[in-house]
Amino acid sequence: MSFSAYKLFIAPLVAATLAGCAGNGDGLDANGKPIGSSGGGTAPLTADFQSIQVNVFTPICSPCHSGASAPEGLMLDAGHSYNLLVGIPSAEVPTLSRVKAGDPNNSYMVLKIQGSAGIVGGRMPLNGTPLPQATIDVIRTWITNGAPQGTATASATNAMAKIQSLGNSAPAAPFAVTDTAPLDNTTVIAPVARIVVAFNHEVDASLINYTTLTLERVASARTDSPVPMGEVGMPPTPFVVPTSAALAAGNPSVIVLTPAAPLVTGTYRVSVRGTGGGALADVNVQTLGSDYSFTFNVDVSQ
Repeated sequence: MSFSAYKLFIAPLVAATLAGCAGNGDGLDANGKPIGSSGGGTAPLTADFQSIQVNVFTPICSPCHSGASAPEGLMLDAGHSYNLLVGIPSAEVPTLSRVKAGDPNNSYMVLKIQGSAGIVGGRMPLNGTPLPQATIDVIRTWITNGAPQGTATASATNAMAKIQSLGNSAPAAPFAVTDTAPLDNTTVIAPVARIVVAFNHEVDASLINYTTLTLERVASARTDSPVPMGEVGMPPTPFVVPTSAALAAGNPSVIVLTPAAPLVTGTYRVSVRGTGGGALADVNVQTLGSDYSFTFNVDVSQ
Protein backbone atom coordinates (compact mmCIF):
# COMPACT_ATOMS: atom_id res chain seq x y z
CA MET A 1 0.00 0.00 0.00
CA SER A 2 1.20 3.59 -0.03
CA PHE A 3 0.48 7.28 0.52
CA SER A 4 3.96 8.40 1.48
CA ALA A 5 6.22 5.80 3.15
CA TYR A 6 3.76 4.17 5.51
CA LYS A 7 2.65 0.35 6.53
CA LEU A 8 -1.20 -2.36 7.20
CA PHE A 9 -7.66 -9.09 12.13
CA ILE A 10 -10.56 -11.56 15.36
CA ALA A 11 -12.64 -13.69 17.31
CA PRO A 12 -12.18 -17.47 17.36
CA LEU A 13 -10.78 -17.29 13.84
CA VAL A 14 -9.04 -13.94 13.95
CA ALA A 15 -5.37 -13.55 13.38
CA ALA A 16 -2.53 -11.19 12.80
CA THR A 17 -2.88 -7.82 11.21
CA LEU A 18 -3.77 -6.47 7.81
CA ALA A 19 -0.76 -4.29 7.49
CA GLY A 20 1.29 -5.53 10.35
CA CYS A 21 1.84 -3.62 13.56
CA ALA A 22 5.59 -3.21 13.47
CA GLY A 23 5.35 -5.71 10.64
CA ASN A 24 6.96 -8.60 12.56
CA GLY A 25 4.02 -10.54 13.95
CA ASP A 26 4.79 -9.63 17.58
CA GLY A 27 1.84 -10.30 19.87
CA LEU A 28 0.49 -13.18 17.76
CA ASP A 29 0.46 -16.88 18.63
CA ALA A 30 1.49 -19.69 16.29
CA ASN A 31 -1.93 -19.64 14.65
CA GLY A 32 -1.79 -15.93 13.93
CA LYS A 33 -4.18 -15.00 16.75
CA PRO A 34 -3.45 -12.18 19.22
CA ILE A 35 -1.86 -13.62 22.36
CA GLY A 36 -4.33 -13.74 25.25
CA SER A 37 -7.21 -12.64 23.07
CA SER A 38 -9.78 -14.04 20.67
CA GLY A 39 -9.17 -11.05 18.46
CA GLY A 40 -9.84 -8.05 20.65
CA GLY A 41 -13.61 -8.03 20.32
CA THR A 42 -16.29 -9.53 22.53
CA ALA A 43 -18.38 -11.11 19.76
CA PRO A 44 -17.52 -13.49 16.93
CA LEU A 45 -16.23 -11.98 13.72
CA THR A 46 -18.96 -11.40 11.17
CA ALA A 47 -18.87 -10.06 7.62
CA ASP A 48 -19.67 -6.45 8.41
CA PHE A 49 -17.43 -3.45 8.84
CA GLN A 50 -18.21 -2.77 12.49
CA SER A 51 -17.28 -6.32 13.46
CA ILE A 52 -14.06 -6.16 11.47
CA GLN A 53 -13.25 -2.78 13.01
CA VAL A 54 -13.88 -3.91 16.60
CA ASN A 55 -12.21 -7.31 16.28
CA VAL A 56 -9.40 -6.46 13.91
CA PHE A 57 -8.54 -2.89 13.00
CA THR A 58 -8.88 -1.29 16.44
CA PRO A 59 -7.08 -3.81 18.69
CA ILE A 60 -4.51 -5.14 16.24
CA CYS A 61 -3.87 -2.61 13.49
CA SER A 62 -4.51 0.82 14.95
CA PRO A 63 -1.63 0.78 17.49
CA CYS A 64 0.67 1.29 14.50
CA HIS A 65 -1.77 2.49 11.88
CA SER A 66 -2.78 5.75 13.50
CA GLY A 67 -1.82 9.39 13.39
CA ALA A 68 0.23 11.33 10.90
CA SER A 69 2.96 8.68 10.74
CA ALA A 70 0.63 5.78 9.94
CA PRO A 71 2.25 3.40 7.42
CA GLU A 72 1.21 4.35 3.91
CA GLY A 73 -0.98 7.07 5.44
CA LEU A 74 -3.48 4.33 6.29
CA MET A 75 -5.02 5.11 9.67
CA LEU A 76 -7.06 2.14 10.85
CA ASP A 77 -8.56 3.51 14.05
CA ALA A 78 -12.35 3.71 14.18
CA GLY A 79 -12.42 7.38 13.27
CA HIS A 80 -10.50 7.02 10.02
CA SER A 81 -10.35 3.47 8.67
CA TYR A 82 -13.47 3.27 6.49
CA ASN A 83 -12.82 6.52 4.68
CA LEU A 84 -9.20 5.56 4.01
CA LEU A 85 -10.00 2.09 2.71
CA VAL A 86 -13.14 2.04 0.57
CA GLY A 87 -12.61 3.54 -2.86
CA ILE A 88 -9.15 4.91 -2.02
CA PRO A 89 -6.37 4.02 -4.48
CA SER A 90 -3.49 2.04 -3.11
CA ALA A 91 -0.19 3.87 -3.21
CA GLU A 92 1.83 0.79 -4.06
CA VAL A 93 -0.46 -0.11 -6.99
CA PRO A 94 -2.54 3.04 -7.68
CA THR A 95 -4.65 1.29 -10.33
CA LEU A 96 -6.25 -0.73 -7.52
CA SER A 97 -8.34 0.54 -4.63
CA ARG A 98 -7.46 -0.59 -1.13
CA VAL A 99 -11.04 -1.85 -0.95
CA LYS A 100 -13.11 -1.99 -4.12
CA ALA A 101 -16.74 -2.41 -3.07
CA GLY A 102 -18.20 -5.59 -4.55
CA ASP A 103 -14.87 -6.86 -5.89
CA PRO A 104 -12.51 -8.53 -3.41
CA ASN A 105 -10.35 -9.90 -6.23
CA ASN A 106 -9.38 -6.36 -7.17
CA SER A 107 -9.13 -4.98 -3.63
CA TYR A 108 -5.47 -4.40 -2.86
CA MET A 109 -5.94 -5.03 0.85
CA VAL A 110 -7.17 -8.55 0.06
CA LEU A 111 -4.31 -9.17 -2.34
CA LYS A 112 -1.85 -8.16 0.36
CA ILE A 113 -3.27 -10.44 3.06
CA GLN A 114 -3.50 -13.30 0.56
CA GLY A 115 0.03 -12.76 -0.70
CA SER A 116 -1.27 -12.62 -4.26
CA ALA A 117 0.89 -12.11 -7.33
CA GLY A 118 1.38 -8.50 -8.36
CA ILE A 119 1.60 -6.94 -4.91
CA VAL A 120 4.47 -4.63 -4.00
CA GLY A 121 6.48 -5.69 -0.98
CA GLY A 122 5.66 -8.68 1.18
CA ARG A 123 2.47 -10.42 2.21
CA MET A 124 0.70 -8.92 5.20
CA PRO A 125 1.21 -9.26 8.08
CA LEU A 126 4.81 -8.57 7.12
CA ASN A 127 7.12 -11.33 8.38
CA GLY A 128 4.24 -12.66 10.46
CA THR A 129 1.88 -15.62 10.42
CA PRO A 130 -0.52 -15.38 7.46
CA LEU A 131 -4.16 -14.82 8.34
CA PRO A 132 -6.26 -18.00 8.44
CA GLN A 133 -8.26 -18.49 5.27
CA ALA A 134 -11.48 -18.31 7.32
CA THR A 135 -10.60 -14.78 8.40
CA ILE A 136 -9.73 -13.74 4.87
CA ASP A 137 -13.04 -15.22 3.67
CA VAL A 138 -14.98 -13.06 6.16
CA ILE A 139 -13.24 -9.93 4.88
CA ARG A 140 -13.83 -10.99 1.28
CA THR A 141 -17.53 -11.54 2.02
CA TRP A 142 -17.87 -8.03 3.48
CA ILE A 143 -16.33 -6.57 0.33
CA THR A 144 -18.43 -8.80 -1.96
CA ASN A 145 -21.53 -7.48 -0.18
CA GLY A 146 -20.58 -3.96 -1.20
CA ALA A 147 -18.27 -3.04 1.70
CA PRO A 148 -21.03 -1.15 3.58
CA GLN A 149 -20.04 0.91 6.57
CA GLY A 150 -22.82 -0.38 8.80
CA THR A 151 -24.68 -3.64 9.29
CA ALA A 152 -28.01 -4.24 7.58
CA THR A 153 -29.77 -3.66 10.93
CA ALA A 154 -27.90 -0.40 11.53
CA SER A 155 -28.66 0.81 8.03
CA ALA A 156 -32.37 0.13 8.47
CA THR A 157 -32.35 1.89 11.84
CA ASN A 158 -30.57 4.92 10.37
CA ALA A 159 -33.02 5.07 7.47
CA MET A 160 -35.99 4.96 9.86
CA ALA A 161 -34.41 7.69 12.00
CA LYS A 162 -34.08 9.89 8.95
CA ILE A 163 -37.72 9.35 8.01
CA GLN A 164 -38.85 10.12 11.56
CA SER A 165 -36.73 13.28 11.72
CA LEU A 166 -38.30 14.51 8.50
CA GLY A 167 -41.75 13.84 9.91
CA ASN A 168 -40.88 15.72 13.07
CA SER A 169 -39.29 18.55 11.10
CA ALA A 170 -36.11 17.91 13.07
CA PRO A 171 -33.08 19.57 11.50
CA ALA A 172 -30.56 17.24 9.91
CA ALA A 173 -26.99 17.29 11.14
CA PRO A 174 -25.13 20.09 9.34
CA PHE A 175 -23.07 19.09 6.34
CA ALA A 176 -19.46 19.05 7.51
CA VAL A 177 -15.94 17.81 6.88
CA THR A 178 -15.21 14.90 9.22
CA ASP A 179 -11.78 13.71 8.17
CA THR A 180 -8.79 14.51 6.00
CA ALA A 181 -5.66 12.71 4.92
CA PRO A 182 -3.12 14.07 5.46
CA LEU A 183 -4.32 15.37 8.81
CA ASP A 184 -4.35 19.12 9.43
CA ASN A 185 -1.01 20.62 10.48
CA THR A 186 0.96 17.42 10.08
CA THR A 187 4.05 16.46 8.10
CA VAL A 188 4.10 13.54 5.67
CA ILE A 189 6.90 12.03 3.65
CA ALA A 190 7.06 12.65 -0.10
CA PRO A 191 5.85 11.75 -2.58
CA VAL A 192 2.19 12.40 -1.84
CA ALA A 193 0.04 11.16 -4.71
CA ARG A 194 -3.47 11.89 -3.38
CA ILE A 195 -5.43 13.73 -0.71
CA VAL A 196 -8.65 12.60 0.96
CA VAL A 197 -11.45 14.82 2.26
CA ALA A 198 -14.34 13.00 4.00
CA PHE A 199 -17.78 14.38 4.89
CA ASN A 200 -20.68 13.28 7.09
CA HIS A 201 -23.16 13.31 4.16
CA GLU A 202 -23.08 12.07 0.60
CA VAL A 203 -21.63 14.76 -1.65
CA ASP A 204 -23.28 16.14 -4.77
CA ALA A 205 -20.82 14.94 -7.41
CA SER A 206 -21.92 17.61 -9.90
CA LEU A 207 -20.43 20.30 -7.63
CA ILE A 208 -16.95 18.79 -7.42
CA ASN A 209 -14.65 20.93 -9.54
CA TYR A 210 -11.65 23.27 -9.47
CA THR A 211 -13.73 26.10 -7.96
CA THR A 212 -15.04 24.15 -4.98
CA LEU A 213 -11.82 22.31 -4.10
CA THR A 214 -8.37 23.79 -4.58
CA LEU A 215 -4.86 22.74 -3.63
CA GLU A 216 -2.15 25.37 -3.20
CA ARG A 217 1.53 25.12 -2.43
CA VAL A 218 1.79 28.00 0.00
CA ALA A 219 5.46 27.67 0.97
CA SER A 220 8.48 25.81 -0.35
CA ALA A 221 9.36 24.57 3.12
CA ARG A 222 7.88 24.78 6.62
CA THR A 223 8.42 28.51 6.47
CA ASP A 224 7.64 30.74 3.56
CA SER A 225 11.17 30.66 2.21
CA PRO A 226 12.25 31.05 -1.42
CA VAL A 227 11.97 27.98 -3.59
CA PRO A 228 15.30 26.10 -3.41
CA MET A 229 17.55 26.22 -6.46
CA GLY A 230 17.13 22.50 -7.00
CA GLU A 231 13.42 22.80 -7.64
CA VAL A 232 13.76 23.47 -11.33
CA GLY A 233 10.72 25.00 -12.93
CA MET A 234 8.87 25.54 -9.67
CA PRO A 235 7.01 28.88 -9.64
CA PRO A 236 7.18 31.11 -6.56
CA THR A 237 4.80 30.27 -3.75
CA PRO A 238 1.91 30.39 -3.32
CA PHE A 239 0.55 28.77 -6.45
CA VAL A 240 -2.38 26.53 -7.31
CA VAL A 241 -1.44 22.90 -7.94
CA PRO A 242 -3.24 21.32 -10.92
CA THR A 243 -5.49 18.67 -9.39
CA SER A 244 -8.36 16.40 -10.39
CA ALA A 245 -11.10 15.54 -7.88
CA ALA A 246 -13.77 12.85 -7.75
CA LEU A 247 -15.86 10.84 -5.32
CA ALA A 248 -14.22 7.70 -3.99
CA ALA A 249 -15.64 4.66 -5.78
CA GLY A 250 -18.36 3.12 -3.61
CA ASN A 251 -17.89 5.78 -0.93
CA PRO A 252 -19.90 8.89 -1.92
CA SER A 253 -19.06 10.79 1.26
CA VAL A 254 -15.39 10.98 0.36
CA ILE A 255 -13.60 13.11 -2.24
CA VAL A 256 -10.19 12.09 -3.53
CA LEU A 257 -7.92 14.84 -4.84
CA THR A 258 -5.20 13.69 -7.24
CA PRO A 259 -2.42 16.18 -8.04
CA ALA A 260 -1.19 16.16 -11.63
CA ALA A 261 2.19 15.10 -10.21
CA PRO A 262 3.13 13.77 -6.75
CA LEU A 263 3.67 16.61 -4.29
CA VAL A 264 7.23 17.66 -3.51
CA THR A 265 8.62 19.34 -0.40
CA GLY A 266 6.68 22.32 0.87
CA THR A 267 3.59 23.43 2.72
CA TYR A 268 0.21 22.86 1.08
CA ARG A 269 -3.30 24.10 1.73
CA VAL A 270 -6.53 22.42 0.65
CA SER A 271 -9.54 24.72 0.49
CA VAL A 272 -13.19 23.70 0.22
CA ARG A 273 -15.67 26.35 -0.89
CA GLY A 274 -18.68 26.14 1.40
CA THR A 275 -20.53 29.40 0.72
CA GLY A 276 -21.94 31.35 -2.20
CA GLY A 277 -23.27 30.21 -5.55
CA GLY A 278 -21.90 26.86 -6.64
CA ALA A 279 -20.55 26.01 -3.20
CA LEU A 280 -19.94 22.37 -2.41
CA ALA A 281 -23.11 20.73 -1.08
CA ASP A 282 -24.53 17.36 -0.16
CA VAL A 283 -27.16 15.52 -2.20
CA ASN A 284 -29.88 17.39 -0.29
CA VAL A 285 -28.45 20.76 -1.40
CA GLN A 286 -27.08 21.59 2.05
CA THR A 287 -23.82 23.51 1.84
CA LEU A 288 -21.04 23.57 4.42
CA GLY A 289 -22.13 27.06 5.45
CA SER A 290 -18.57 28.32 5.62
CA ASP A 291 -15.33 27.80 3.75
CA TYR A 292 -13.03 25.07 5.05
CA SER A 293 -9.29 24.58 4.72
CA PHE A 294 -6.45 22.54 6.16
CA THR A 295 -2.69 22.58 5.67
CA PHE A 296 0.05 19.96 5.74
CA ASN A 297 3.77 19.76 5.09
CA VAL A 298 5.51 17.44 2.66
CA ASP A 299 9.05 16.42 3.55
CA VAL A 300 11.55 14.74 1.22
CA SER A 301 14.42 14.59 3.69
CA GLN A 302 13.60 11.14 5.10
